[in-house]
Amino acid sequence: MTVTFALAWLVAGLVVGIVATRLYCLRQFNQSKLQVELNETKQQLQQYRSDVTEHVETTHQLMSQLHENYEKIARHMAQTKMQLIERPTFDNRSELNYFSADTTAQIRQSIHKLDERRKVKDEPSYQPLDYSNTASGLMKNKTEQNSSDN
Repeated sequence: MTVTFALAWLVAGLVVGIVATRLYCLRQFNQSKLQVELNETKQQLQQYRSDVTEHVETTHQLMSQLHENYEKIARHMAQTKMQLIERPTFDNRSELNYFSADTTAQIRQSIHKLDERRKVKDEPSYQPLDYSNTASGLMKNKTEQNSSDN
């Protein structure tokens, strides 16, 4: 009987040992899995930080270029403004002539000889008549009332 008790205790010890080992290995596995996830998360955070840093640097460079271009445009506008102000104004009498000198002289002489009637617009003293011989539309009722009133 002592042998059976010894074997029973041996079997019970083996079962407890196997369960304990299993739990210990499971904890170790979970801990290593969490460590791997932590490392991946740290790596992702580092990548995100580097992306943000790169974005800020690129934005800074672009803003610097934009500022420089704005300054160039302002300088250009100031220079061309001064050039345009310093130039004499355009004289209407010295406008470009697309005709020969003889033709221009003839046109200038003939301008004064134009018939003044062509310049005056003839306005009629009466309004135009209706195109139809009989009253129509809204005017039809007014005409009938006027003729019945007479």
